[in-house]
Amino acid sequence: MAALCLVGCLGGNVGRTQKVYDGEQRRVVIVGGGFAAVHMCEELAKHPHNIKVTMICPNDHLDIAWASPRAIARPETANRNVIPLHKIFQRSKHAHDMVTHVHDTVAWVTETYVETAMSCERHEYDVLVIGTGATYAEGSEAKRLKSNHSSIGGADRVKELRELAERVKGSKGVMVVGAGPTGIELAAELGAAYPHVPIKLVTNKYEVGAGMPKPVKAALQAAFQSRPNVSFVTGERGSILDSKRHGCDVVFMCAGMEPNTSFLGGGALKASLDEKGFIKTGATGRVLDFANVFALGDCAKTYTDCGEMEMMSERYRREHDTEKFARRVCARNVLRYIAGQDLVDKAAKGRRWWHAVGGLSRDTDTGKEYAYPGAVISLSPGDSVGYVRGSVTRGWYAAARKRKDLWRMRLSKKLTGHDGPHYT
Repeated sequence: MAALCLVGCLGGNVGRTQKVYDGEQRRVVIVGGGFAAVHMCEELAKHPHNIKVTMICPNDHLDIAWASPRAIARPETANRNVIPLHKIFQRSKHAHDMVTHVHDTVAWVTETYVETAMSCERHEYDVLVIGTGATYAEGSEAKRLKSNHSSIGGADRVKELRELAERVKGSKGVMVVGAGPTGIELAAELGAAYPHVPIKLVTNKYEVGAGMPKPVKAALQAAFQSRPNVSFVTGERGSILDSKRHGCDVVFMCAGMEPNTSFLGGGALKASLDEKGFIKTGATGRVLDFANVFALGDCAKTYTDCGEMEMMSERYRREHDTEKFARRVCARNVLRYIAGQDLVDKAAKGRRWWHAVGGLSRDTDTGKEYAYPGAVISLSPGDSVGYVRGSVTRGWYAAARKRKDLWRMRLSKKLTGHDGPHYT
């Protein structure tokens, strides 16, 4: 039997029923379960093609990682961060017949099969799609902002987030290293929720929000002025060893993400990795020099025809959201590949209004201009900064759709038909 292997996960409503492939049955093996992979596989499930899916994932849930800062700041809402995978499968008309969930991790990948770590089972493939994501480096609590890749249940994940919230609440001080969107949101959320806990936001830049439009930086500084327990340490890289010097006993290293691709390091796909372990892909999502391998998410970097490189997540943000890339590029190209059709890059399609009006910024180190789209940085359930081409709106209007619940209920409703929460 020919086989197709995807690394991601499946769910969603059924849409079009165009049959893209109607040949010999293909087997889809899915390892992991991040946001991009969920939507990619949801698109696959819309088509009644002749494919059998086996999902290999140690966890039994989808973790809404972008809402982890809110879950730590407001632990009573942590149960909204987790969506059971079996409920996602039940929502899809074809998933019940297409999907088998294997609770395991992948230990080894060859040119023809993947092998699981605990059961040592082999799952052959014709096409491999890797979507295992990335996590922050070991040694700090930032590692727990995303579900780890060892076996953990949804209830345990909720408990983990609430235990971390207790640690922060009872700490002498919290050091957040990295002033990107994650670091800013984490420091702001914790500063608002725990006003008695000193928060240090450390950045190697000389200002918070470096690279963002000036009005955005000004709005962020104004927002932090209402949080006297939050202070900035600029021009310093910061490390776990610096925590004592800053009087902090809880550290979040929100810089330097590491791809979850160690299982590729000793196998046939070792050549697909760059020096940092990220998977090198083209604009279609296909891995360079591997015709039947695709990758998406934070574990991948996209290389253009000119040889330039960028994080695939940055490409999502620049061109269209993660869901659109997973559906319109990766999922469609997997189907095109097994149907013997040419691959396409539909990155320019389905762009939303904030991508169309995003302005240009200049990198202070290289002098290179790049598109910085509009976005919303959530600072608390009642505060946020939204911006479009340098125009900034502070407060309710820009973030009314995001800040209150960070789209957790909306995503749960879409994937399972229920607002949640699914755990107590």
